Amino acid sequence: MRVHALLRAKPIVPQHISLKVERSPPSLEQRQLRQMLQQEGLKTSMPRLKVLEILCQVFLEGDDIPSRFLHERLVDAGEPLSLVSVRLVLGRIVDSGLVAARGGSRYCLAPAWEASILAQRPRSSPAA
Repeated sequence: MRVHALLRAKPIVPQHISLKVERSPPSLEQRQLRQMLQQEGLKTSMPRLKVLEILCQVFLEGDDIPSRFLHERLVDAGEPLSLVSVRLVLGRIVDSGLVAARGGSRYCLAPAWEASILAQRPRSSPAA
């Protein structure tokens, strides 16, 4: 009985499906991160952008972060960077002056960039 049903079934004809993917322009934060890297003479690679983004978040939280915890935050965010890659990126952005290294392999945003990040911070709306 199954064979007869299969013989009567309509053939499946593959159809071309066109998916249009619209790229949204980079957020103001992404643009600012790119500008920060470029102003310090660094190329804007995805690993550098992601590491810098985490460092800016940590700055807004009022803290600094060890490289191992920074790596864990990147992994939790789905970024496939090894700890070695994170440390190499940190070394380059510390050398550029964008990030400051503290004792115990802890890192924070360089003081020269803190005002720029604070100006970028979204403002909460006043309570009604």
